[in-house]
Amino acid sequence: MENWEKQLKDDMNQPLPAMIDQRVEETLKQLPEKKGKRNILFGLSAAVAVLTLTFGLSLISPTFANTMKEIPVIGSAFEFAGNIGVKKGKEEGLALELGEQIEIDGQLITFTDTLYDGGEIHIGYTIQVNEKKQDSQFTSSVEFFIDGKPMDSHVMGVDESEVKNGLYAGTMSIHVREELPDSFILGIRPREGIAWSVDLPVTKKGNPRKFLINQTKKQGDFTIMYDNITFFPTSTEISLRLMMDEEVFTAHKNGFLDYRVIDDKGRVLQLLSGSGGGSEAESGKVLIIFKHSFEPLQTIPNFITIKPLSYGNNKDPLILDKEKWEGKKTRLSQGAVGNLTVLSATEENGVTTFTYKVEGDDLYRQAMAFWLEDAAGTRYNPDGPEVRVDGTVNQYQKSFSKTP
Repeated sequence: MENWEKQLKDDMNQPLPAMIDQRVEETLKQLPEKKGKRNILFGLSAAVAVLTLTFGLSLISPTFANTMKEIPVIGSAFEFAGNIGVKKGKEEGLALELGEQIEIDGQLITFTDTLYDGGEIHIGYTIQVNEKKQDSQFTSSVEFFIDGKPMDSHVMGVDESEVKNGLYAGTMSIHVREELPDSFILGIRPREGIAWSVDLPVTKKGNPRKFLINQTKKQGDFTIMYDNITFFPTSTEISLRLMMDEEVFTAHKNGFLDYRVIDDKGRVLQLLSGSGGGSEAESGKVLIIFKHSFEPLQTIPNFITIKPLSYGNNKDPLILDKEKWEGKKTRLSQGAVGNLTVLSATEENGVTTFTYKVEGDDLYRQAMAFWLEDAAGTRYNPDGPEVRVDGTVNQYQKSFSKTP
């Protein structure tokens, strides 16, 4: 249960010297204008760039100044890192563009955007390094503040990828359990010491729709109380409570429950994140409150189907089928659950993208189970998660920067 919750928090700062301030302003003027899609449903205008800068005390050095002069301009970090919901929010003009920069552990960090639609808070950032990137205090041990007050219980996740040598783009996503104002200042600082800190403006944008479910179902040893479903611009969130006997919880008899969510068109929604927490057992029962976020939907469906699934404990996946790729349609068996058929592969700018379809009982999990290997058995993993092909129910794509 300790793996389900993390506690974090933040605040504090110093003015930026004029030399650095001027260089940052010049850099920001070079930012390319992105023409994202605008969805009439939300009717939102583009955010205005914010040039407020905060900086730590100690790390303004000639090396740092030279690094700033050489940093390439890539626009928004959301275009390179983050799930499909974050990218959708960016395309629809929900992000607030920033230009905050700090130096942490010898790494130049630029905060490019914040995004908040009432669900999770998303922070886009880039990291510029001169040598090989090391683990940073920025993503490993920080605390957050809302308008100067410590943030309550929350869960944080980080998605980061290398754009080019020495330049990384990432998205930090914070799932908050407390009510937040529509506009606030999000402070970030290390949990130990105050060598650096940053304040980022956050503005809620979008039009979430919340619907009551209020149904209770029995699944084996579990009683599941489905509370509500909320359609955010960047995610579909399901809130539920899971009750079980204390003995079942202690023994982990059923492993864990997963949830297959299917819309009215038969599409299995991609799981983006989840969080949960509970309290001490009462009267021999344990109650855990969960929130699961799935991919966003363009329009609100007529109905949603939720199927809880138990996968058991610590079972390694069984590799059922391998085939040599020779540029033509190739079918792979996935055993009793179904099959996966590779339809095509295309290459662009050094990235190979495979298009394939899955047939069976658990489409999204089947779509996840696809990677490449060379003749020696060396595994090549994709650049990111599988993406469903628009307009289809069971066709997906995966992209690989490195291939056999």
